[in-house]
Amino acid sequence: MAKKYDRYELEIIISLGFLILFLISINFISGYSFGRAIKGQAAQFEKAGNIAANFIRAELEKDINKWAYSNESLLERLRDLSILTSVENIVVTDTSGNIIGELASAPFEEEAGKISTLKRPLRLRNGRTVAYLAISTTNSMGDRFDKLSRWDAVFRAAGLIAALIVAAYFIRAVLYPYQRIKREALDYNLDLKDDDSGKGIEYVVETFKDVISELEDKKTRLETMYRNSEKRADSLARYNEYILGSISSGVVICDSNGIVTRFNRSAENILRYFEKECRGKHYREIFGQGHRLTSMLDDALIEGIVHSRLEFEVRQPDGEKLWLGCSSSMINDEKGEGMGAVLLMIDLTEIRRLQELSSYSEKMASLGEMSAGLAHEIRNSFAAIVGFAKLAKKSGNLDDKAVKLVDAIRDESIAAETLLSRFLNFARPLDFRPEAIDISRLINSTLKHLSHPNLENVNIKCRPCDDIPLFSGDPVLLRQALANLLLNACDAMPDGGNIVLDVKVEEKKSNGMSDLLISVADNGAGIASESLDKIFEPFHTDKPHGTGLGLALVKKIVVLHEGRIEVHSKPGKGTRFSIHLPIRPVIVSTEAMKQKSAAPA
Repeated sequence: MAKKYDRYELEIIISLGFLILFLISINFISGYSFGRAIKGQAAQFEKAGNIAANFIRAELEKDINKWAYSNESLLERLRDLSILTSVENIVVTDTSGNIIGELASAPFEEEAGKISTLKRPLRLRNGRTVAYLAISTTNSMGDRFDKLSRWDAVFRAAGLIAALIVAAYFIRAVLYPYQRIKREALDYNLDLKDDDSGKGIEYVVETFKDVISELEDKKTRLETMYRNSEKRADSLARYNEYILGSISSGVVICDSNGIVTRFNRSAENILRYFEKECRGKHYREIFGQGHRLTSMLDDALIEGIVHSRLEFEVRQPDGEKLWLGCSSSMINDEKGEGMGAVLLMIDLTEIRRLQELSSYSEKMASLGEMSAGLAHEIRNSFAAIVGFAKLAKKSGNLDDKAVKLVDAIRDESIAAETLLSRFLNFARPLDFRPEAIDISRLINSTLKHLSHPNLENVNIKCRPCDDIPLFSGDPVLLRQALANLLLNACDAMPDGGNIVLDVKVEEKKSNGMSDLLISVADNGAGIASESLDKIFEPFHTDKPHGTGLGLALVKKIVVLHEGRIEVHSKPGKGTRFSIHLPIRPVIVSTEAMKQKSAAPA
């Protein structure tokens, strides 16, 4: 079936056909003009040859009597005429054909080009022919024109072939998009209105313009929607940042590779890490391999196990203990695949401290109630034992051995009664009388009245604390607590050593209050690790003759001041006790200010 072209396609094909005919006509005109030029050059060459032949004949006829009898004079004359007329070869023969004189300026070669030979008779004045003149020269310009003519024919033929190929390709390249549009239009049952009015291509162009306009409109709407979605996403991201930055719980988020991507402000305050130092690092690099937070993240990301409301103790980078309440959770995408894990934590240190204080207070109250019930009966029994021992000794019926036994019974009873008195003093509620305390005066007073057999071998260094503000507390009880810690330090160094007494103000806590830190450090024998958790319990002691009530009383005094006491010790290196007391503002009288100013440094 013959292919049917519409008007637009026919116009393109006809236009290119006329263009090809125009090129062919120019090709033939060029060939015709070149042929005329070759013929004109040949005629011009022939005319120049005739002129040269006539001139040489006239010159030879003038001197015919001179050279007719001298061959040498004829050759000289021929050389002169060759130079004047640019004729290459000249030959003179007699009427019999014998050569009289011959001049060959250049040998002829058949490939050299076209050779033109002209002959003229040489006559005397009476008209008798006595010789013949023949001149030969090469038409090198004609030869060049012949070669150019052949190359011109080749190039014109190649140009026509190339023009036909380019025209065919051009028609295909120009009509291909239009034919494709036609096919697509037919696929969608669109009528291109292919009639004699020639509106088919115009209809395609208009339709194409409408499509482009619609696409531009949709592009504008998509760009607007994209910008709006970006704004919403950015707003949502900022909102999430505000939420994470505002909540009191610490949040640590890791991706599926364990890289920390979020570390909110509360997590910074709780764990004492900075987000800029943590973000982009692996959680094992931040917390360490044996950390409880590391194990929770390992369970979530590796095993898929999450935990809820775990409570455990960790250490901050500065070594301080911290109680955490922590939960872990997986972050999943819409397909349920894991994208990371999140830790949600709260600081339970203060709550645990309050619980410990409450438990300690309850234990002390129970101990006080129990001791109050037993104290009277036990003291009566000890009084009776001591009285009977005295009566037995006064009776006079005892030998020396019996007297020693009675004295031993009395002494042990008195020692037991003394221990009971100390226990009753410990169990009895303390008489708390708060007032404004100058810590510098308190320390100086404690050191002044401190007494210990080993005190001469101990060097006590007290760092300056003049800039410490006045705070509310019971100076008698705090002096007793401080003295007990110093005496324990002396006991720990029987061969002498150093004690460092340091006082400073800690940073403000979340409630806006600061703490007063009083630390007593020695370089003695230290405390065994298994005894650290028991040293503040009543009657626990590692000393041969200790009662186990000194440190218990220290803790009771500190708790009464709503503070806390911590111990850090390494066997063989020493021990440090740290007392944290809240600094409560007090109304300072003029007399107190005078006393603070008069206090010795």
